[in-house]
Amino acid sequence: MGSLKKFTVISFSFMLLFSFIFPVESANSNFLYGDMEISESGVFINIASDQDFINYSFSGSGTALDPYLIENYVIDSFDYGVGIHVEDTTKHFVIRNCSIKALWTCIFVRDAADYTVTITNNSFNTIYSHQTSSRGLDLRRTNGASITNNLCIYEYVSHLDEYGDFGIYLEYTNNTLVENNICLNQSDSGIFSIGSENNTFSNNSCSFNFWGLMIVDARNALIEKNVITNNIQGFEIIYADAVIKKNSFGYNERDGMMTYRVFDSEIISNTIGFNGWYGIRSWDTHRSKFTYNLIRNNTGYGVALDVDSRFNTVHHNYFIHNHILGTSQAYDSGNNNTWHDTATKEGNYWSSLDQNSTYHINGKAENNDLYPLNENLERTTKTNLHFPSLFFFIFVISLNKLRRKSKKK
Repeated sequence: MGSLKKFTVISFSFMLLFSFIFPVESANSNFLYGDMEISESGVFINIASDQDFINYSFSGSGTALDPYLIENYVIDSFDYGVGIHVEDTTKHFVIRNCSIKALWTCIFVRDAADYTVTITNNSFNTIYSHQTSSRGLDLRRTNGASITNNLCIYEYVSHLDEYGDFGIYLEYTNNTLVENNICLNQSDSGIFSIGSENNTFSNNSCSFNFWGLMIVDARNALIEKNVITNNIQGFEIIYADAVIKKNSFGYNERDGMMTYRVFDSEIISNTIGFNGWYGIRSWDTHRSKFTYNLIRNNTGYGVALDVDSRFNTVHHNYFIHNHILGTSQAYDSGNNNTWHDTATKEGNYWSSLDQNSTYHINGKAENNDLYPLNENLERTTKTNLHFPSLFFFIFVISLNKLRRKSKKK
């Protein structure tokens, strides 16, 4: 650590001690965090302007090719409310290879310039405070950030038995990449996002949280290749349109996946199984496609469309041993939902089809899969191509006989 860094840390520690002995009020001594104000004395690294990057003597020059590097810090104390705080900056910076334990939030970033923020290869540990919620990473009003390869976990502390709230929390962040992160043991969400456009959530693992992954008020979101398992509620997406593909939603205590007011979305090639409630539960979901998903061994329905869900299509999915004590593996009380591909006239595979030529879907819609498929996703009943030829052959013979009779007369 450079001499300026040592001086800063020593001075900061002295000021912290001094502030406890002789508290002084200052108009500039606080910044707003959530619903409460946190004193700067509760921040280990506090960057409130571009000049602070220089004051801390971080390496780099703040350009895209030479960003400021905040790296290799070990903040191993819950004495700090916030481990690293960055706000109102225009320079490029990277926070990496840091191990941070903090009472409220390990890293808090707000109002940084677009495409200037990279947060990678860090470890975040938080504990619950009875005064406010806690976050491993809290990113707000910052677009184009890259959040990759971080570990967010609640660490048990003997005198507290609460969980942390959020592993990764995003608020009004667009064009953000959230990839290869692990989020565990949060009392709210492993990963939470609200108010965003064009965000990508890829290859993240969220387990032992209340919600594994929750996305609210999103446009054009991409959720792919995430593993959301062993949570209370697996994945929820609310007021959004998205592509949700190649994820694993399994072994959650309640639903594997829930959609609410989701429009024009694709739910494709996901594995959704062994959940305590439903595989996919959709409320007020419109014009969305549920295709090529493996939906198996869910205690409730594999897919359930509620009364306000309309114009959805469900086809080329595998339904295997869902709702095992019921009469159907799926439920539909909506309007104009279709359980087959109208172009190819191909529906879904149902492990409980038996010898029926159609598959009944429970619910007020009184819907059916008219074209069930076998385990190879091929039609179980096909038109006999020889039948039209045989009919034509019989017709020709009959016509000749009639002509002969008419000639004899």
